[in-house]
Amino acid sequence: MLVVDIGNTSISWGVEREGKLIKVFKTPASQINLKKISKITESFPYKEIIVCSVVPRITLLFKKLKKNVFFVGKDLKVPISCLYNRRQVGEDRLVAAFSAKIKSPSVRIVIDFGTAITFDFLSKKGEYLGGIILPGITLSYRTLSLNCALLPKEIKMTKSPFIPKNTFQSINKGIVEGFSLIINSWVKKYRKKFRLKDKKENVIVTGSDIGPIFKKLDFSFLHFPHLVLEGLISLGRKIKG
Repeated sequence: MLVVDIGNTSISWGVEREGKLIKVFKTPASQINLKKISKITESFPYKEIIVCSVVPRITLLFKKLKKNVFFVGKDLKVPISCLYNRRQVGEDRLVAAFSAKIKSPSVRIVIDFGTAITFDFLSKKGEYLGGIILPGITLSYRTLSLNCALLPKEIKMTKSPFIPKNTFQSINKGIVEGFSLIINSWVKKYRKKFRLKDKKENVIVTGSDIGPIFKKLDFSFLHFPHLVLEGLISLGRKIKG
């Protein structure tokens, strides 16, 4: 089975064998077209393709494939009670919550570092309560470089001293420490709200854009880099019987 998580910045592809994720690779979302999708899918001898997408343009391309493509939301319903506005919630957020609950039955907070950072909450019963969205780390770097005339078009992530001495260091300091302070304070706030102890089983972190602040997170958590892809595999088992 081939599982595909289509995001705004990149497309994550996962290859499943006997219920396990054995290979993961990414392609830029901005460069994808039907020819490239066909080439990738033809290179894997799988009958089923499970797709979770938040990008309508790319969803339409997958619909043109002459394969058994199953879309989360239309063909596959995520088995989780949703107390959020169902028409507005991204299917990837529901899949992540569903997958997190499988990984850790006591999970209450799921943080996904992607194009956007999503901070989602689950009830004790496993209901999806809703969550918070803020711009992602890489997106924030790019937004600054594109909208500030005197800044370079590419801003590299580098270490910064306690008091930055140049523009690169200043931006890195602001973004890396700014985001880590936000995430750490929110976890503390919602742990208090939910009366949770600092146990790693209560918080799951995922997403490919976590790198710059991974070591600055000051709370206990479980880390599953491919949470959505693994959730898609679990959903796909229903089709395979």
